[in-house]
Amino acid sequence: MGAAERMAELLKAMHEREIGEVLDFAEFLIAKRDQDKADAFAVFGKYAGTWTGRFNRADAYDRKDLR
Repeated sequence: MGAAERMAELLKAMHEREIGEVLDFAEFLIAKRDQDKADAFAVFGKYAGTWTGRFNRADAYDRKDLR
C-alpha cells in the first residue's frame, strides 16, 4: 500500500475538522518547500553574469586580501 492509499484510509476515519487541519498542514509543507526552492535559486541570481568563462590563475593569487 502506497502513501496516497494510506492517507485516503486515514482521511475516511477522520472528522471534518481534523481533515481541515491535515489540509492546512499539507498546504504549509508545500509553501515551505516552494520557499526553500526560491531561496536556493536566489543565490544564483546574486552572482548572475559574473562568470566570463575565462580563468586566469595569476589573477587568483594577486588579490589584496592575500597580501
